[in-house]
Amino acid sequence: MGKLIAVLIPLLTVWATLAKIFPDWFEVRRDHLLVKALWGSKSRWVATILIAVLAGSYIWSLENRLSKNAPGMSDSVVDADETGLHIVSWGPTPDLSGCSAAIDASKLPERFKDKYDSALVCGFADPNVDRLKDTRISLSAMFTPQVPLQISQPFTKIMSDAMASDQRTTIEKLAPRPAAGTPIGVMNIIWFKLVLLPKGSDRSNIQKLSDVTVAGVKITSAESSVGISRIIPAP
Repeated sequence: MGKLIAVLIPLLTVWATLAKIFPDWFEVRRDHLLVKALWGSKSRWVATILIAVLAGSYIWSLENRLSKNAPGMSDSVVDADETGLHIVSWGPTPDLSGCSAAIDASKLPERFKDKYDSALVCGFADPNVDRLKDTRISLSAMFTPQVPLQISQPFTKIMSDAMASDQRTTIEKLAPRPAAGTPIGVMNIIWFKLVLLPKGSDRSNIQKLSDVTVAGVKITSAESSVGISRIIPAP
């Protein structure tokens, strides 16, 4: 619809300009056959139907266009790389004690399917710490790439403790300081990352993302992040 309008507007503008310069050739008068053909009694109904169809098509596709442009709960979403893996949906588990994501592995090349399993890594976003060196992560079990693939992983204790510490620090920085026991809304940012591990890998050797590269595992570019909100009493 937008492309059609983009073509019609300059075309009509050029036609109107030429009609001013060469009226005998381009000006369309009331008694012109073209006017009678386009604006006859039957043509008006045809035009009305066409306008209704175009308007309906525009409205029908409006939701899809808005959904592509509307800001979601994610802070960042990175497109799939050579692995073709894509995070379709993501977020915390219902009890906010872990991370969960739906994975589209339909475009994963055969050379990866035969050698690798997929796993989900989620971590606590902290701008003061290098993500590759941050040990406050949670690594899921290894899964055979398939469609669809849903992966969930509880937060590790070190990650949960770090999030709780960040929440307390946030509240302590509030001014004026809230009274003890006052319900305060806080948020942690959790990032999600997909990795491919060689089949039979020992997950216990991976304590941080940099361990993944050392182990010969592939860190894909498929990632996202989400804010997890909680209401906790002020200390």
